[in-house]
Amino acid sequence: MVLVAVVITGLMAGVAATIASRVMQAEREKELLFRGMAYQNAIKSYYQAGAQLNTFIFPRSLNDLLNDPRFPGKHHIRALYVDPMGKGRREWRVIRSIDGGIAGVVSSSKQKSLKTANFPAGLESLAGKKSYAEWVFQYNAPAAIQTPRSVMPRVPVQQK
Repeated sequence: MVLVAVVITGLMAGVAATIASRVMQAEREKELLFRGMAYQNAIKSYYQAGAQLNTFIFPRSLNDLLNDPRFPGKHHIRALYVDPMGKGRREWRVIRSIDGGIAGVVSSSKQKSLKTANFPAGLESLAGKKSYAEWVFQYNAPAAIQTPRSVMPRVPVQQK
């Protein structure tokens, strides 16, 4: 009888640990969505602020989002957040834009995600992704603005 009670207690403890682990992972997922969107919105804000200078560029580092070097005192993000799903140093991987700046961030975690559907508005592209390393938070600037002049096709001039 005592042996049965020990086995049942062990099984219940295992189930409780699994449930607690899943709950913690779901909370970290929510935080990943919040932080990823904060970066995406900050990159958009940084890029669009360039309209005041008639130069549309992406930030060169994540620190530029915290303290915009073009506009002293301007902040595009409240704090530089760590990747809540990352291991070790918990740094984001950055997505480079055509101009070499940072267009987005992505988690460094290859862990399988719990959430695969029903994402909030603006994050529908995350549906069906299997790991956090596929959850991309990127600002896609309008194509007409983001194409640098140096890569625009040249049209030959016809001589008469």
